[in-house]
Parts: sequence; C-alpha cells; structure tokens
Amino acid sequence: MGKIVLFHGSPNKEMAPEYGRGEDRHDYGKGFYLTENIELAKE
Repeated sequence: MGKIVLFHGSPNKEMAPEYGRGEDRHDYGKGFYLTENIELAKE
C-alpha cells in the first residue's frame, strides 16, 4: 500500500490529535479533520 499525505488546517507544525477533543459548533461537529488537498486545508 502506498503512502498517503494528509493535511490539517492548523498553524502548528507539530501536533498530536486527541480523540474526543474539539468543539461541537464546527461545520461537521466534533472531530479532527484531514484532507489530501493542501489548498482545502489552508481555508
């Protein structure tokens, strides 16, 4: 299986996602969102 590069729209260079954290009021609810599209992550 090949490598997949994912992006997260955070200004932090080093981060470790934590399950169950976040805010309910985001567009898609609580969660940690990633995308393969770097431009989408920059929005």
